[in-house]
Amino acid sequence: MKLSDCEKVFKLSNRVFNQQAVKKFLGGASMGVFISISAHVGADQGASGALAPSANGLSVLTAYQLARDNDPQLAIAKFRFDGAAAQKDVSRGKMLPQVSIYGDWSENTVRYESTALGQLPDQDYPGERYGLQLRSSIFNVRAYREYERRSALLSQSEQEVAIAEAELLSRVVRTYLTFVLVKESVNHVESELSALDRQLEEANALYKRSLLPVTQVLETQTRADTLRADLVSVRGQAAIARERLAQLIGIKDLSLRSIADSITLLNEVSDADQAAALAVEFDPGFAAAREGLSAARKGVEREKGSWWPEVDFVYNSQYSDVGFDNLTSPPRSTESYSISMRYPLFEGGAGSARLRGAWAEFYSAQQELEAVRREAGGRARAAWLNLETSTERVEAARQAALTAETSVDASRKAVRAGTARVTDVMLALAQNTRAQRDLSEARFQRAMAWLELELATGSDPLVLAPKLSKALHGL
Repeated sequence: MKLSDCEKVFKLSNRVFNQQAVKKFLGGASMGVFISISAHVGADQGASGALAPSANGLSVLTAYQLARDNDPQLAIAKFRFDGAAAQKDVSRGKMLPQVSIYGDWSENTVRYESTALGQLPDQDYPGERYGLQLRSSIFNVRAYREYERRSALLSQSEQEVAIAEAELLSRVVRTYLTFVLVKESVNHVESELSALDRQLEEANALYKRSLLPVTQVLETQTRADTLRADLVSVRGQAAIARERLAQLIGIKDLSLRSIADSITLLNEVSDADQAAALAVEFDPGFAAAREGLSAARKGVEREKGSWWPEVDFVYNSQYSDVGFDNLTSPPRSTESYSISMRYPLFEGGAGSARLRGAWAEFYSAQQELEAVRREAGGRARAAWLNLETSTERVEAARQAALTAETSVDASRKAVRAGTARVTDVMLALAQNTRAQRDLSEARFQRAMAWLELELATGSDPLVLAPKLSKALHGL
């Protein structure tokens, strides 16, 4: 998911929004031993119907289930798995006995040339030849190594399906929470605008009594007009966020289930090193790369196996009433048992070239495995550290929100007492809006961080989805 659309929502005013909030939210992935998230999140309720099985609105679990049926990337991964399974069966079939039947039915005419000895009479006669052949591999190293390679590729495709499942769950939850977060921002801006309108009324009343200069009244009016323009833009961005979620799950009319006031998520990873170790052991991306290396190694062994002879057992059974060149012959039945051997002597350098290509693929797979190992371990470490940081951030944001609310009340009282300017109130309102937005963003970041680390350490998305949904919605 791109950050730019969500960033535009919160870059409308430096005094209202933290420009880095969405980046931190979307980019954050972290981990902790125990998470108890207290959140008061406004989300759409009500409207049922075809969009959600519950009248309370669309839950994260339902959104994920809908996305699984609608996501083309997951469907592609599953089709590739089916194709890999078929290719494995093809390679296995080449090692099993091959049975075939054949037959020829012909009308034959023989015209003899005249010789010094005389003229042989012409012949017209029908002919039949049909039979059965069984060929069974006795020794074929190349075919067996190809079967092993296809087995490894099938395992790799299976891991790629798991990768697609994990990426889809992460994308659904991120999009879902981003939409809720944007709607929270709309509510915050509306709340600030409402408070600013009340402050403008007070400023006008003070101005009429000559207790406030006209410049402060105009500053308040300007800020209110600017905030109204910002509100229009924020609502537009909320509509965009809604469309992104609708595109992901295949439903346009969305009514989201409300987020619980208290969210509790449990995790057993104690430190970054343990997170990295679990990622290397259970991450499906690393497992897929490992299977890819195994397949490349079998590819090298397959090409080496082409230098071994291929030995087959062959059985033939045939009935024919014609002989060589379809000449007439007495009807007869024949059976034969044979051992067939094939060994390549010269292929114009093609065998050596195939082996070099297989080695190149093997070395490439080795480097890819190392790259994925580093990426998986680094991602898990970052996830754990981000969760530790986000835990502290939630506490700091909560304290900042309380301070901002106190500042708004104090500035209003100071204006009434004549010891502060109206602009002080406007600044306090903007700071309060930003603090509330940061608190909501921090709470969601912590939930998202928990999910990211669970996925990074190889947890099953089909198990995580109901667990996270239950925690988010307080079920």
